[in-house]
Amino acid sequence: MRLFTEYLLLVSLIKKKFPMKYFTSFILILFFSIVRFATAEKPDHEIVIGTRHGQLRFSPEVFAVKPDTQVKLILDNSDEMIHNLVLAKGSSKEIERLSNLALKLGEKGMEMGFVPEDPSIIAAIGLVQPGKKASVHFVAPLKIGDYPFVCTFPGHSLTMRGVMKVVDDPSSVNLAEIKIASIGTTPKNGVLDVGENARVVRVHISGVDSGRSIAVGLPGGFNYLFDADKLMVRMGWTGSFLNVSRDRRSRGGGPCSILGTKFEVGSSEFPLRVGNANKFPIVRFNGYSRLGNPEFKYEIDGVKVSQTTTGSMNGRGLTYGFKVMNATTDLYFLIKPEGMRVSTTAGEWEPVSGYVRIPASESSNFFISVEQI
Repeated sequence: MRLFTEYLLLVSLIKKKFPMKYFTSFILILFFSIVRFATAEKPDHEIVIGTRHGQLRFSPEVFAVKPDTQVKLILDNSDEMIHNLVLAKGSSKEIERLSNLALKLGEKGMEMGFVPEDPSIIAAIGLVQPGKKASVHFVAPLKIGDYPFVCTFPGHSLTMRGVMKVVDDPSSVNLAEIKIASIGTTPKNGVLDVGENARVVRVHISGVDSGRSIAVGLPGGFNYLFDADKLMVRMGWTGSFLNVSRDRRSRGGGPCSILGTKFEVGSSEFPLRVGNANKFPIVRFNGYSRLGNPEFKYEIDGVKVSQTTTGSMNGRGLTYGFKVMNATTDLYFLIKPEGMRVSTTAGEWEPVSGYVRIPASESSNFFISVEQI
């Protein structure tokens, strides 16, 4: 009612200012613009997508709407990490393609919200900071079917996925029965599995020459082994997590075994270097955090670093995230190039030299993806 009253007042003012021959056309345009605006204020569906704290998961992961209806989609980020949301046409392969395109944005990624320009995208919400909300309005597709959505922030796309179901009767869809990401199982008989939260275990892995190795199992079936002596990820594997039965039988200290399928990660000793790629750094390991996605903290030649690791889309690689405090010279991340595909959001991958060079000006927050070909 208020909108209609304001419309009549505006019409009377316009009538005094414009000649009659222009008046009718102008009023029709104005009327339909206001009707469209009023409709946009009241969408047919208002959907709130939250984030599961520390799990790299959306909540809910599925929602349903009618074809050709107005949808308001809200991303409520209650997590401790930045997230976005990209809704697209296609299958999971399309989501993997978009996630790779987002990573290839490189230094433009943050500016573009890690949302690539692509015709398959129906709607997108750019980067949402922890504790913040953002929304987007769009019209649901005419075609009935499933439309995937994903967080394309580097390293998040493996498990931060969901589906918009376009159906004639959304109330007929039992959303509670639909699971997008694996929830894992509980440990038994010496086998440690991963549930909805990441699992971090100090272990001695058979065949690994380190007394300070830390195994990390991520929701969704990606696992890796971090070596706190050499400040490197020694290996990654998909599937089940660990078998610690030999360690338990020997009352501690026995070698444990990884489960699942191992893949190479191309690591070199002390892969992150400051100022000189060929100089072994002076290092200090400062521990790790179990909150959310596990975070390893260390110093390299006095520069403080925080590192996280997540799985890559093709199941044979990892994405490293780095936060670096006040680097004044370029950084180098060493990778053995044989059989590896490398992408970075900062600097350049130089396969002949065997490192990614990150300029000091881009080093505060960057991601490097390493995949076995």
